[in-house]
Amino acid sequence: MVNPSLPEHLHHVLMRHVVETGHAPDPTTLASLAKLSPQETEHALSQLSEMHGVVLVPNSLQVWSLHPFALVPTQFWVMSSRGGWWANCAWCALGIGAALHEDVNILTSDGGEGQSLQFEVRSGKATRPDLVMHFPYPPVRWWDNPYCPCGNILLFSPQTKIDAWCTRHGHPTGSILDIKTGVGLAERWFGDYLSPEWRRKTPDQAARIFDELGLDRSFWDIPGSFR
Repeated sequence: MVNPSLPEHLHHVLMRHVVETGHAPDPTTLASLAKLSPQETEHALSQLSEMHGVVLVPNSLQVWSLHPFALVPTQFWVMSSRGGWWANCAWCALGIGAALHEDVNILTSDGGEGQSLQFEVRSGKATRPDLVMHFPYPPVRWWDNPYCPCGNILLFSPQTKIDAWCTRHGHPTGSILDIKTGVGLAERWFGDYLSPEWRRKTPDQAARIFDELGLDRSFWDIPGSFR
């Protein structure tokens, strides 16, 4: 049984609430759901934020993002048989299906500025094999500011649009994954996010995932100090 004093327990409570309702509970409701005192809840939530298990509104206990779920409107809308949610980025959109272990329908736009893109992920396979997922910035940069890197992880079709997009918006080319690899990355990364046994991945665990998928470690690398 998970020790209820741990931030991981709070993560599980938050995830269940977001899946069931589409929004995060306020601190009072969260304390009640987690069976913790307000002080314990605040401390555990701060710990969870420090370990990047949740993103809080600055100078607040309000949950802004609970990866892979976004709690403010975004350009990624993900639907399953039980409901719909915003995702932070293309990877998170795939991650919602991976966390739910359900087929999902994803609605977004090409490069965040082009025509509408809608596709499904069924039994781990995307119905649009032409799509690619673009990561302008490497993992080591993601927590410099989680909003900008995450907001720029987008889907494109075809891949040839990416260079012009990067030039136009001043972003590096970074790494480009075909949609099959993107789904595989989402499954390996987010597959345990709804489990009460979820733990933040260590750099070694992340490295094994990247190696399993054949990702270029000159880009896909997480230093030992990364949290």
